[in-house]
Amino acid sequence: MNPGLKNNTASNQKQLVEITAKHPPALLTAAQIWERIPSRKPDTHKGTYGRVLAVCGCAEYRGAAALCTLGALCSGAGLVTLAASELVINSIAGRILEATFLPLPDPEALIDELRRATVCAAGCGKKTDEDTRREMRLVLAHAAGTVVLDAGGLCSLAQSPLTPADCAGLLSSCAGRLIITPHPGEMARLTGTSVSQILQTPASTAAEYATRTGAVVVLKGHRTRIAAPDGQLYENRTGNAGLARGGSGDILTGIIAGLAAQGLSPLDAALCGVWLHGSAADRCARRKSVMGMLPEDILEDLGHIFLENGR
Repeated sequence: MNPGLKNNTASNQKQLVEITAKHPPALLTAAQIWERIPSRKPDTHKGTYGRVLAVCGCAEYRGAAALCTLGALCSGAGLVTLAASELVINSIAGRILEATFLPLPDPEALIDELRRATVCAAGCGKKTDEDTRREMRLVLAHAAGTVVLDAGGLCSLAQSPLTPADCAGLLSSCAGRLIITPHPGEMARLTGTSVSQILQTPASTAAEYATRTGAVVVLKGHRTRIAAPDGQLYENRTGNAGLARGGSGDILTGIIAGLAAQGLSPLDAALCGVWLHGSAADRCARRKSVMGMLPEDILEDLGHIFLENGR
């Protein structure tokens, strides 16, 4: 390794540690969550609760598209449209009767939907390739509302020949209305560092990247950290090892998008989505065990949590 690069990395790590020391994360509480989620009024209709456009899925990861779509529906969004290839749509349309579908590729139709949607949830189950990068550029350029970006969507923007600085620049085009939900591996790709470095300073890394891009950063992990561009920093302690399965993050992205569609700010949608996702998983583990529970199972528990809290 170049000695100068090593010293620079060490300096950056020190600065990140200092950021967290000055602004330690606040722990999320149930009271904070329920004061942010309004009750549904009787004289409302589906348009009241927003439109989610999910740009998700590929042949290898069809389930991710289904799970994101279900997460948005089960968290209260009024209308949810899945934009995906006909192969993906035909695979899952029969079991998600409440969604509508937009067959891709169709750039003009996708742009029209992006302009109509309250929220776009993009990247779940997407391959890290040039096709995905083109779609994500359309999302960032044309989405009129909040954007929740996850998984392959993030990785495609962080892929060569784009540099970490290029990626941050693209993300900053949606500053103030963007939520990103990386796990440590994806965060390492976004920042051009290593997973071990991310794990050493997760809170401060999330805080620094939120400030740099203007995005709300949900850095997933055993203790998920949520950072806002203005320096607010939170830590979530709901959830358990039962979430350590493929598909859990897709449901989280959908839940966050569904909450944002109902008018929650990007930060509030992220905070509530992360806490609810973990709380539903904790409840699910008590009835099915951390070994036996599946990501889709937590949606039933999410409904019970809403019921118990008058939502």
